[in-house]
Amino acid sequence: MAKLEPLETSAKATSESWQELADPGTWWAAAERVAMATEVRAARACALCTERKAALSPYSKSDTHGAVGGLSAAVVDAIHRLVTDPGRITKRWLDDLVTTGLEPEAVVEIVAIVAFVSLADTLDVACGDPERPLPAPKAGEPSRAREHGLEVGCAWVPTVDPAKAEGRTKMMYGMIQADAGFVFHVARALTSVPDAMQTFFRAFAANYHTHGETKGTLSRPQVELLASSTSSINECFY
Repeated sequence: MAKLEPLETSAKATSESWQELADPGTWWAAAERVAMATEVRAARACALCTERKAALSPYSKSDTHGAVGGLSAAVVDAIHRLVTDPGRITKRWLDDLVTTGLEPEAVVEIVAIVAFVSLADTLDVACGDPERPLPAPKAGEPSRAREHGLEVGCAWVPTVDPAKAEGRTKMMYGMIQADAGFVFHVARALTSVPDAMQTFFRAFAANYHTHGETKGTLSRPQVELLASSTSSINECFY
């Protein structure tokens, strides 16, 4: 089999993760996951989000979003906040979601979906490709499986300590460790939902080499300058 070139690898990894949006998740049904992806796109043109972004506090505007349907008002608002105003997310945001009945792990899966859809759509824009259609949801129920060794420590949500990881989480930690030389916190943040972690990092790793020599024509300092500048513009919470 011929070795895939970087752009081919990126497209293949992103497409594989994209199709997984149609699978039942750990905490959300397939139809809900696809609805979340639709809501990510809707948030970019949301009038309420534009007003809220300009307000002194994100809590000063309490109207409802023009949601596409299939999700609770709390979930829709969470997605819109993540997409349009991530720089002002606080622990209160998470606590408010938990009071609506959501498990912290369910919020982690939402975050992973928002991050991945944003990655995939941005890649398409950069390549001049049309917006990719959302996959059709598959039948099945979310597993609601809890990962072993979860504890609240370095983040607001439960995470797995690399020293205590088992099974697939340990394997993914090992891959990250081998590539970066250490396990960075943004990886640990998704460990309460290994399926979501795998979906996101498959596409992420193919599109951004985190450490060491770069795979393209840009030098490491150039890559980091672009990455940090983009993060600043997008008010990256991490």
